[in-house]
Amino acid sequence: MADTALVPFRWPAAWSDPKLVSLLAGGPFNCLVTSGAPAGVAEAAKKAGLAVLEWNSLGAAPLAKINWNTAAPRIAVTDLVWPRVKAAESRDQAESGPTGVPWIDSNSWVARLAVARAPSKQIWMAFEPPKEEPPPSEGAYRIAVADAAAAGARWVVALDEKLGQALAAGNAEALRTWRGIAGAVDFFEKRSAWRGYVHQGPLAVISTFAGDNEFLGTEMLNLAARRNLLYRIVDRSRLASANLAGLRAALWVDGDPPAADAAAKLAAFARGGGLLIVPRTAASLFKGEQVLACPVAGYELRTFGKGTVAAATRDWDDPYFLAAEAHSLVGRRHDPFRLFNGSSCWAHYSVASAGQDRLIQLVAFGGAGRRGGSGAADVSLRIPGPFRSVTVHKIDAAPEALQPVMEGKHSEYQLPQLSVYAALEVKA
Repeated sequence: MADTALVPFRWPAAWSDPKLVSLLAGGPFNCLVTSGAPAGVAEAAKKAGLAVLEWNSLGAAPLAKINWNTAAPRIAVTDLVWPRVKAAESRDQAESGPTGVPWIDSNSWVARLAVARAPSKQIWMAFEPPKEEPPPSEGAYRIAVADAAAAGARWVVALDEKLGQALAAGNAEALRTWRGIAGAVDFFEKRSAWRGYVHQGPLAVISTFAGDNEFLGTEMLNLAARRNLLYRIVDRSRLASANLAGLRAALWVDGDPPAADAAAKLAAFARGGGLLIVPRTAASLFKGEQVLACPVAGYELRTFGKGTVAAATRDWDDPYFLAAEAHSLVGRRHDPFRLFNGSSCWAHYSVASAGQDRLIQLVAFGGAGRRGGSGAADVSLRIPGPFRSVTVHKIDAAPEALQPVMEGKHSEYQLPQLSVYAALEVKA
């Protein structure tokens, strides 16, 4: 078994019976991650053809402390959130952010940054269900699986204590939940080719995402994702080899201005027709020509060859406003699709590395993640064509071809009831 094909399950500390390894038989998991499990468990797992890894051998660490140069075939990230709509004090409400839409906790931006920094490695997201709250529903577990998988990573599936105890006792309802979790993992493993797609968007976010630039850079990714502002991550150390073709805009996040080679590449991008967004500290490198009316306060917009440069006239100190301003500067005209009635969905857009096939993934955090929730209804997308076909993939449902519906002058695609996740495979 290739080490990069491991599908991990974290063995509950309370499980001492080796017979419980049989729960993994016939499912997608082929790797147990243990923390000093009894020897009999490891022996039973190996007899069943499973790999066994000790947690302490993974080098798991928070994003800021990861050794990106490790020789290991995987990166394990810790200090993550439980993916969900963040609950408010009232059980009947969800907490909202400054925009008034539900405030969503997600690890997908962390996963995407890890994938961008270590494209040749398997990314494992290590987090557990909240301990001081009611146990998650099956839908909540599936959202946790999808949140990582849609970003190209794998969740090290970990069970809450109550579910673990019920499974060990052979409880029928717990077994149904377990099969639901395994089914979600299996869904993505059968579509593992999607991990090879490249995440795209109209905006490139360029930063070291570390040191003095860590807070602003990483929070920009987080808050842009909350706005469904689609972006491509460009680690500054890889800017020289980065392909900026097809982008509407590039954002240099870091306070220290780009070096001469990086500045030359960014200037060429703008001269070729792109929009370059730079902080006040880098404005003198891209003086531009004719001053234009700028739709966003706090920026000077100038022509620059065939493109434009938007230079901040004040320091960036709040990533929320930076994300909002970048979104306004980029606009929506260049979005690869438009999402309607999807305020509780996080969207992921990626393109096949060879060819023009596209993938739009939606993780629906509202509804199904809470007990009794029914998910999102009336979600639709407007996708500029032409293309041969659009097929929707949902967990526990056969793929279904979608036909466009005319809405005024535009054709849109209406999604079936969206409870946890849906992917639209767009064939060129």
